Order: sequence, then C-alpha cells, then structure tokens
Amino acid sequence: MTAYKYPLITFFLWLSLPAMSTFSIVAVDPVTGQLGSAGATCIGAEDGAIVISDIILNSGVIHTQSFWSPTNQDNARTRMELGESPQQIMDWLVANDINGDPASRQYIAVDLNEGNPRSAGFTGSGNFDEKIHVLGPGYAIAGNILISEDVVTDMETAFTTSQGSLAERLMAALQAAKRVGADSRCT
Repeated sequence: MTAYKYPLITFFLWLSLPAMSTFSIVAVDPVTGQLGSAGATCIGAEDGAIVISDIILNSGVIHTQSFWSPTNQDNARTRMELGESPQQIMDWLVANDINGDPASRQYIAVDLNEGNPRSAGFTGSGNFDEKIHVLGPGYAIAGNILISEDVVTDMETAFTTSQGSLAERLMAALQAAKRVGADSRCT
C-alpha cells in the first residue's frame, strides 16, 4: 500500500456507551489519503464514542456499533488488515458474530482501495428504530435509536455538499445531525 504524508483525522463527541452508539460516519479522501470518522450518542462512557471506531492506517475505517463487542471490532480490524473489502468484512462479521446474533449489530466500513474507495454497511433488523445506513463513494453513515432517518440522511447531504478538508466535511456531517432528540433516548 502507498504511504500517505497527510495526517490521520478522527473526531468524536465524547457522549457514548460502549454497548450502543447512535449515529456515526466513516470516510476517506482518496486524493490526500486521509482517513476519518466521527460519532455521537447521548449515553456517557469513559472512553466516549472512540470505542466504536477503528482506523487502520493507509487502509480504511470501520465502526462497529449497536451492542458493541470488542471481539467483533477486533475481527473487523483483522479482516481489513488482511486486505478484504468493506463488503467482505460485513459478510464475515454477519456470518461470524461473536454471540451468534448479528441482528442486533450495526457496522459501517470504507477503504482507500488504492484511490478507488469502497464502502459497505450492515444494519441488523434487531436494532432499535429508527435505524438506517447509507453508503457513497468514500463514506458510510449509520444510525440507530434515532428520532427519524433524517438524522442520517441530513448527515449525508452535509458531508457530500460541504467544501473543505475531510475533517471539515466530517464536522459538517455531525452538525447536520445536531438537533434535540437526534438520539431518541435523550434531549
């Protein structure tokens, strides 16, 4: 893989619970080689939303959320390090869920793929409503326990229409989700 001279970018709102996360985005910039992610939820935890994210330098980004499992996250990382595509990782995680219950999980991943980014997502039917994931070239966005799917679709619109660096576009996505009760568990 090509080494990139630009820094890794990560943003998180420190408002999460390792067991569940509400909305998040993973993205890459194939021109600069930057990797980034952002996520938010209203339930507090010591490590914040960072626990759901795994950034693999020069490769891609994976979020494992909704009834988060460190084993599933480690398995996702291993698959990406082996060079599997985001879709192959999703398929593997569903087939090999640590508790045999992929219906309760939500995953998103994106990779650089030597300048031709790929993205994939999985939202199990057992996630709490509202739930959704959306994919595009170089990004994937997911959410569960939302007041509406608009939280995620507004994030996508902001990310794809904003100008600037990957970091600025990630922040635009989070700002687009900012509304009272975006996470239906709290205001």
